[in-house]
Amino acid sequence: MNAEKLDEKLTALESIVKELEKEDIPIEEALDLYAKGKVTVEECKNKIDMIEKEVLKINADGETSTFETEGADF
Repeated sequence: MNAEKLDEKLTALESIVKELEKEDIPIEEALDLYAKGKVTVEECKNKIDMIEKEVLKINADGETSTFETEGADF
């Protein structure tokens, strides 16, 4: 999933939430939408985690290296 697809997933998630907020939604449809939303949230979370790991940091000497969470000095 690339960045554009992340945006698409977030837009889809917004649509799911709007549908779930409707007062007249049948319970079966609400459950289906909830399940779909839960999967979409997990996909978005995984993509964001991947992006965070790819963030570059600039060292004091100007070199770049990939962001590492393990053993990183924060």
